[in-house]
Amino acid sequence: MRISIKGPDQAWQAELLAQGTLIGRSAKNDLVLDNAEVSRRHARIFRDPFQRWIIEDLGSRNGIFLNGRHIQAGAIMWGDQVQIGPYQLALMGQPEPSPPAPDILETTSTILQEDTEAQIVSDQTAVPESLSSVRLKELNEHVERLCRLTSWQVMYPELCRSLAAEPNSVAAVLRIPQMQQPLPASLDILAHQFGGPCRPEDSGDTNNLPISRRVMESVRQSRQPVMARSVHASEQDVTLTVIDIHHPRVVFAAPIHEADEAVEVLYLDLPMNRMPPDMFEFVRLLSRQVGLVRKSLLLMEAKARRAELDQQLKLAREIQDSLAPKIPRDIPQVDLALHYQPALWVGGDYCDVWPLPDGRLFFVVADVSGMGLPAALVMSNFHGLLHSTLAFCSDLARVVTHLNQQLLNNLPDNIFVTSFLGFFDPATGHLQYVNAGHLLPLVIYPGMKAKPLGTPQNTFLGAFDTSFTTSSEVIPDQAALLVFTDGIIEAHSPAEEEFGAKRVEGLFDRGSCASAESLVRQVVRAVEEFRRPLPQQDDITVFALRHRAS
Repeated sequence: MRISIKGPDQAWQAELLAQGTLIGRSAKNDLVLDNAEVSRRHARIFRDPFQRWIIEDLGSRNGIFLNGRHIQAGAIMWGDQVQIGPYQLALMGQPEPSPPAPDILETTSTILQEDTEAQIVSDQTAVPESLSSVRLKELNEHVERLCRLTSWQVMYPELCRSLAAEPNSVAAVLRIPQMQQPLPASLDILAHQFGGPCRPEDSGDTNNLPISRRVMESVRQSRQPVMARSVHASEQDVTLTVIDIHHPRVVFAAPIHEADEAVEVLYLDLPMNRMPPDMFEFVRLLSRQVGLVRKSLLLMEAKARRAELDQQLKLAREIQDSLAPKIPRDIPQVDLALHYQPALWVGGDYCDVWPLPDGRLFFVVADVSGMGLPAALVMSNFHGLLHSTLAFCSDLARVVTHLNQQLLNNLPDNIFVTSFLGFFDPATGHLQYVNAGHLLPLVIYPGMKAKPLGTPQNTFLGAFDTSFTTSSEVIPDQAALLVFTDGIIEAHSPAEEEFGAKRVEGLFDRGSCASAESLVRQVVRAVEEFRRPLPQQDDITVFALRHRAS
C-alpha cells in the first residue's frame, strides 16, 4: 500500500510497511517530514489484524488530525485526510476486495439444557468475514469514543450506552467464572443499558435484564463469540430459551477479557428485524478492540498513578534532603565531609552533625534496616527523637538507651537501626562514642595503615531492651575518622563479589593527610568503579571527620 504526502513545497508518495511506518522529523524515521511543527518521532501507521491501516500518535507535540478531528489513534479509510503539521497524507488506490464468506462456522461445544441436548454454534450461514464500510465506520466511532475516556471504570457503561441506542435493544457487560466453577444463578453485571423508551422502569434494575444462560455457558466453554436467535433458522442454530415468534430477537455474546478466575463478556440483545447481515462480525471485532482499549486505559491509569507516586516521592526526597546536616565549615581544628546517596527516591541512612555550646561537636551516622519509604519514615522519626533527647540529656549512654527504648516501643519487629554516635572535642582530639551495632569506623593516621575503631560491644537499636556503654579514643592531629554504612561494603561487582570492609581499609594502607572531602571521594569512587556497570543496590553514606589541631 502506498500513501501520498503533500507538503508546503512538494508532493510525493511512499510505501507503507505492514509492520509499521514511523513518521517524524528525525532522519531515523521511515517517512521523514522535515518541518519544525513535526516532532522527531511523531506518529506510526501500521496494519492491524483486521487488515485496517491504523495511525497512532507517538506522544507528539502538535498531534495528528483525521478529517479535521484531533485523535490519538484511528483507522484510515480511502478518502480520509490525515494532517501532520503542514503535511496532508492520504491512502492511494481502492479498497481491497473482501475474501469470500464461509458457508458456516464450526461447532464449538455441546451443552445440556432442560434435559435436551442442543448444538451451540458460533454463527449460522452466510456471515461475512469482513465488515461493510458502514459497519467499519461504526466500529471506528465506538473505538474512538472509548479511546477518549480517561478511566477504564467508565469504559463499560459508555460502551453499553453507545451500543443500546436503538429502541428495544439491550447491551451489557458481564463477568462469568471460569469453567472450574459453576455458572452462578445470579450473574455479575458490570454495566448495562436498555435502549429507547421501551423499558423505562428497567433503566436501573438488573433483575429485569434478559440474559440467556445458554449463550453465556457457550461463550464460557468455547472462548468464542456466539449468536443465538429466538426462532429456528437451521438445525444447528442456537435458540434462546424463551421463544417469541411475534417479536423475534437475536443475542450476541463475545469475550472481551479473560483472567485466571473470570471472563468478561460483551452481551447484546437486539430485535431481529434491525440486525444487519454483518452484525456478528461487527460484535466479534468490537469485543477485541474493547479488550485492547481496556488494556490501554489500565496502562494509562497505572502511568498516572506512577506519576502521582513519583511526585509524592519527590516531595519526600525534598523533605529528607532538608533534614540532611549543613556541614559546619567554620569550626576551628575540624575538617568535615559527607556523601549521602539513597538507592531509591528516599532512603534509610542518616547522618547529622552540629556544634555544642561547650565547644564539642556531636555527630551520628545511622542505618535503618531496609530501603525506600518505610526506612525513610523510620529515619525521620529517629531524627526527631535524637534531637529532642539531646535537648535534655548530654550523657551519651543514657541518650542511646532512651533512643533504644522509644524505638523498641514503636518499631515493627523486623525493623531496627544501627548507629554510631559521638562527642568530639577539637581542642584535645578526644572522642567519646557509642557504637550501637554499626560497622566499625576507620581511623586513618598520617603515614600509617588505617585501623578499625573499637570492637563490637552494643547491639543495634529497636530490638532488645538493654543498656549501652560508651567508649573513648583520641584522634591525633592530622588523623581522620571515617564512618560509613553497609551500602559501601555490600556493593557487588558484576562477578557477584562483595566490596567488603577490607577493601575500604586497603584504600588507606599508606595513610593519608588529605582533606576530609578527598577521603570521602576516594571511597565513593572506588565503590562505583568496583560495581560498574551495575546500579547502586543500597543507600550509601560516608562521613569523614579530620582533626586539624595545628
